[in-house]
Amino acid sequence: MKLAKQLVVAAATAVLISPLLPASPAQAAGSHTCFSGTRTLEPDGYHLTANPCDGSGFVDVVIHIVSGSAAGTYRCRSAFSWNGYLSASGCRISS
Repeated sequence: MKLAKQLVVAAATAVLISPLLPASPAQAAGSHTCFSGTRTLEPDGYHLTANPCDGSGFVDVVIHIVSGSAAGTYRCRSAFSWNGYLSASGCRISS
């Protein structure tokens, strides 16, 4: 009975403090800066490919491309960056 009571208290504590914990980095907004890139129009916005890039973030990210046919600043639904190369989808031009 004592163990069951401890488990109930632990579960209740976890439920109460969970909104106070920070979001994981994969869910946090971020930004990337890339030297050159291209864009392709898709039904849900632009798809961007760019390199070399640095920055962080995967969801709801701002991407700034310095040169190339896609030069400008975008807000993208999702992005994946690996080894300096970036691919992003659901992008809209930002002001």
